[in-house]
Amino acid sequence: MYPIVLKRFQDRLENRTDLIKSTIGYVPLKSSNQYADVGMGGYGLMSKYNGTTIPEQNQKRGFKKTYTPEEWVGKATVTYKDAKIDQSGEAAKAGRKMADSCAQTQIRQFYNLFANGWNSSYTGADSVPLFSSAHPINSETGADTFNNTGALAFSIPAITASETRMNRLKTFDGLDFDCNIDLVGISPELEPKAKEFFGKEAKLIPEVNENGANPVYGMKYIVIKGLTAKQWFLADSNLLKEYVKMVEITAPMVIPNKPDNPLIQEYIAYCDFTMGWSDARCILGHDPA
Repeated sequence: MYPIVLKRFQDRLENRTDLIKSTIGYVPLKSSNQYADVGMGGYGLMSKYNGTTIPEQNQKRGFKKTYTPEEWVGKATVTYKDAKIDQSGEAAKAGRKMADSCAQTQIRQFYNLFANGWNSSYTGADSVPLFSSAHPINSETGADTFNNTGALAFSIPAITASETRMNRLKTFDGLDFDCNIDLVGISPELEPKAKEFFGKEAKLIPEVNENGANPVYGMKYIVIKGLTAKQWFLADSNLLKEYVKMVEITAPMVIPNKPDNPLIQEYIAYCDFTMGWSDARCILGHDPA
C-alpha cells in the first residue's frame, strides 16, 4: 500500500501549500539545524575620497533573527482487514488525509504569523510583535523607533496613506527605505471589498461617484484566515520573501512503520520547519476597533 499512500500524499500536499512559498521566502536547510538572517540595511552612505583618508562607514546593525525548525509528527493506522476489503481506497484515503494534516499544520503556522502580529506574546528579534509602534530602527541602545501598525478601516484612502507611511521609513543604517507596495492581506470578511478594489474592472475608483482613476488598481491580495474580520495589512511582495521566511529541514513526508502486530500498518507523517521574520519594514498592519 505504501506507494499508493505516498503518491496521494505528495499530490495532495503540493496543491495545498502553494500559498506559503508564493508569499514568503523559503529556505531548505541541508547542513545545519539553524538559519540566521538580519534586517534591511548596510553601512550607510559612502563618502567622497579626498585622496588620503578612507573614512569608516556607518557600523550600525539590524537585529539578528535565528530560525530553529521544530519537529511535527502524526500517525495514521490502517488495519489488515480494512486494507484487504478495499486496499486502494484505504491507501488513497490515508495518503490524502495525512497530506491534509501536514498542509493544514504549515498553513496554520503561516496564518498565525500574521494573525499574531499584534500579540505581545509573539515577538521578533527586536522584542516587539510583527506589527508595532515601537520597532527599534537598529540594535543600538536607545535607538529611534519606527511604526508599522495602525487602526484604519480597509479602504482605498487607508491603503494609499499607509503606502506613504512605509515610504518614509529608514533602514537600520539610516538610509531611505525603498519599497513597492503591491500586496494586501485581508480577512475572509474583507474579500468582497478587495475584489471591488483590485478586480479586473476596477480601473476607476469604486468608492466615489466620480470617474477618477483607481490608485490601487493592479495590487494583489491574499486571504489570511487567521485575521479577525476587520484586520488587514499591506506589504512589498518582493521584500516579504526576503525578510519573512519559512525555514525547513525536512519537507512533509510520510513514513511506513509496521508495529509488532502483523495485522496493523502505521503511516507516520513528519516535517521539521519554522516561520518568522527578520525585519518588519516590509509590512504594515491595521487592526481597526
